[in-house]
Amino acid sequence: MPVEVTVTTRGAGNLRRVAAAIKASGNENLSKELNKALQRAAKPLKKSARQGALQILPYRGGLAERVAGSRFTSRVTKRGKGAGLTIVGTGQDNLTRMDAGTVRHPVFGNRNRWVTERINPGWFTKPLTLDAPKVAVELDAAIDTVAAKLEAEA
Repeated sequence: MPVEVTVTTRGAGNLRRVAAAIKASGNENLSKELNKALQRAAKPLKKSARQGALQILPYRGGLAERVAGSRFTSRVTKRGKGAGLTIVGTGQDNLTRMDAGTVRHPVFGNRNRWVTERINPGWFTKPLTLDAPKVAVELDAAIDTVAAKLEAEA
C-alpha cells in the first residue's frame, strides 16, 4: 500500500496559472523546463524518505533496509486545489501502516502465525514534513523563473 506526502507551495495558484499560460502559449520547452525543475526539487525529499526509514524503523530482521529500498517517486500536479509536488512510496510492505506505527510479521518466520507489533510512527511523514519548507522555496523559485521566461517571451 503506498504512502504519500504532498508539498504545496505558497503559490499553488501561481503553479496553476503558469502551467495554464505555458499550455496556452504552446511552448513545450518551457513546459519541460518547469517539469525538470520540479522533479529536481523532489530529489531531497526522496533521500529524506530513505534516511527516515533507516533512522526510525527497526533494523532487526532487515525491515529498515527493505523499506529504504522501496520505490519513491514524485508526482507533479499542476491543476486543482492539490497543485504541488507529491512524493509516493511503494513497496512490498504496507508502508502506510508502518508510517502509522504498526508492522505485521510472521512469528520467527512461521507463516501460519502472524503478529502486529508497535513501532515508532512517522518514518515517512516526519522527515518529509521537516524538509518541505526548504523544498517549497525551491519550487517557488522554479515557478518564478519559468514565469519570468514566459513573460519575456510574450
